[in-house]
Amino acid sequence: MSGRVCSKCPRILTDGSTICVWCKREKDRARGTSTQRGYGSAHQTERARWQAKIDAGEEVACTRCWRQILPGTPWDLGHSDSRTFYTGPEHATCNRSAAGKHAAALRNR
Repeated sequence: MSGRVCSKCPRILTDGSTICVWCKREKDRARGTSTQRGYGSAHQTERARWQAKIDAGEEVACTRCWRQILPGTPWDLGHSDSRTFYTGPEHATCNRSAAGKHAAALRNR
C-alpha cells in the first residue's frame, strides 16, 4: 500500500490529504466552537443576510478590493481590527491576507 504519513500521527493516508480524519477532528475540537471563537449568533445572522444577497446574484462588493463577490465564491464577514463592528463581506483571500499582514505588523513592531 502506498501513501503518505499523516503530518500529526503515523497513520498512512491514501486520499492525497496531509492529515488524517482523526487528527483533523482533534484539531477542530481544539479550536472550539464558532461561538467560542467569537462568531456567535450576531455574526451568523449578519453572515446569513449577506449570503442571501450573494446567492441571489445581487452586486455585493468586497470591502477590501471592491470587486464583486460572485455566488459560490468563498467569502468571510469582515470586521474592524477592534472587532467592535462588521465591515461587510470580503473575499476569503482578501480577508485572510489582511489578517496575516496585520499579525505580521504586530509581531514586527
